Amino acid sequence: MSQAPATTPDQSLLRVRDLAVDFKVPVPGSLRSARLRAVSGVDLDIRRGEIIGVVGESGCGKSTTGRAILQLIKPSSGTVTFDGTELTTLGRGRMRAMRRRMQMIFQDPFASLNPRMSIGELIEEPLLVHSDLSAAGRRNKALETMQMVGLSARWHDRYPHEFSGGQRQRVGIARALVSNPEFIVADEPVSALDVSVQAQIVNLLAQLQEDLGLTMMFIAHDLAVVRHLCDRIAVMYLGTVVEVGECEDMYRQPQHPYTKALLSAVPIPDPLVETERRRLILTGDVPSPLSPPSGCRFRTRCWKAQDICAVQEPPLASAGTGHQVACHFPEGPGPQDQPVVAAAGGRT
Repeated sequence: MSQAPATTPDQSLLRVRDLAVDFKVPVPGSLRSARLRAVSGVDLDIRRGEIIGVVGESGCGKSTTGRAILQLIKPSSGTVTFDGTELTTLGRGRMRAMRRRMQMIFQDPFASLNPRMSIGELIEEPLLVHSDLSAAGRRNKALETMQMVGLSARWHDRYPHEFSGGQRQRVGIARALVSNPEFIVADEPVSALDVSVQAQIVNLLAQLQEDLGLTMMFIAHDLAVVRHLCDRIAVMYLGTVVEVGECEDMYRQPQHPYTKALLSAVPIPDPLVETERRRLILTGDVPSPLSPPSGCRFRTRCWKAQDICAVQEPPLASAGTGHQVACHFPEGPGPQDQPVVAAAGGRT
């Protein structure tokens, strides 16, 4: 197991340790199935009241991690502790009660809404399960939440197909907020929207987080959006977390080679700076999660890889105040290319 993050228990609302999620996938031309490890050994602490961004290439396990934390997908192993309660061992009844405190905003604002229900019914539905409010009380709570996310009360009885993508996403946000949760997983909530609408939704989430004191996991591809919204960033590659740090520290001094390559791909609006900077182009493709490389999973695309990288998986270890990196040769201040020795008990 990797080294535990340096966060005290009273700071953390949610603690994830050695989380793994496996899926069975069919083998082409055979009746057999193979095990695909979509998430492998994820350790993560999420502090109360923060927004942590989770970034990485498509297929790296970001969404699966978020769903496994909420127990929408059952983890294969590992622990998820929410406010002192271990979620992976809860029975169905107790987990159902916990869901009032943990909600999700889905990526597709149309597919996640039942087209046969009005938006008022959609927003009120969680209250049927998680509250004892009367019908009038549920309606009033729904109207209050609609106003909070910028939806007019007169739209209460309209249906999802009557709204734009941005408005439908506001409905999804209202549905997640109506039961007064403490923690929200936002699974790429702006990726299906036009750029101009993306900014409105991101600003709305930032305002809601500030007003309500929410704790949020924001899953995204757009690193510019993450920088604008998030307090910390966790970078994932092929099912594992390779770097975690404060947002500005990560942008100013990324220490994992993969993080450095990701940030070098972000366009800079100044054409003079953009043409002069050196962009890191990764060679090769992301390995198959059915057969990941030995040792460090990034080594097959890393320009710093050496023999130790093929033999020993680097642990997610402290690399300064609030910063963690899983690399034998991190990019950081001071002497470079000095291997980081794995902590005792680290995965090999």
